[in-house]
Amino acid sequence: MGAIINVFAGATGGFSPTTYDFTSGSGTVTIPSGATTMVVEVWGGGGGGGGYDSNTLNSGGGGASGGYAKSSFTVTSNAGQTVGYVVGSGGTAGPSGSSSGNGSAGGQSTAGATGTYTMTDMLSGTAGGGGAGSGVGSGGIAVTPTGGNVTNTAGANGSAQSGGVGGAGGAARSGDGGATAGAGGNGGTFPATAAVAGSAGRVRFAFT
Repeated sequence: MGAIINVFAGATGGFSPTTYDFTSGSGTVTIPSGATTMVVEVWGGGGGGGGYDSNTLNSGGGGASGGYAKSSFTVTSNAGQTVGYVVGSGGTAGPSGSSSGNGSAGGQSTAGATGTYTMTDMLSGTAGGGGAGSGVGSGGIAVTPTGGNVTNTAGANGSAQSGGVGGAGGAARSGDGGATAGAGGNGGTFPATAAVAGSAGRVRFAFT
């Protein structure tokens, strides 16, 4: 779990804006007393890159990055209620060798699927893994999240292998304060560079 960050401590004893930042795992967050607004951000895990193939001499494609969703809620009268979350893991890299494999899809991150606070579930979707060099070494396909009431932004597609070089993973999407997560992994390049796993997703709660 990520650390609790106190952004500002009120000098007069008022509510101190607080951020919960999670880069793994699952659980619930409790809406604190005195908060008026809750902003929730969700990034899905990135897809893993595809492995190169020693028989075809082809390189692998890059994995797609995870999608980004953001919601904002007024929570003045909701202190003590809880919001559940799950952080999606990064997809695994495809193996290198004589029969290389595709990278696996990134895990879906969620917010709101459990807990006592009523909200539309935020779902990042699953970012596609890169194609193996045993085929065309295609790039992973990104998906568009659902449930955000501010934005639902698809991740970036991974690139196909080109000129014998493994494809690049999709770039991570930026959120509030420049936070990012869920980059796609690069594809493996024949004959010596292994594919890279996708980066894990993220879920952030900011209370003000």
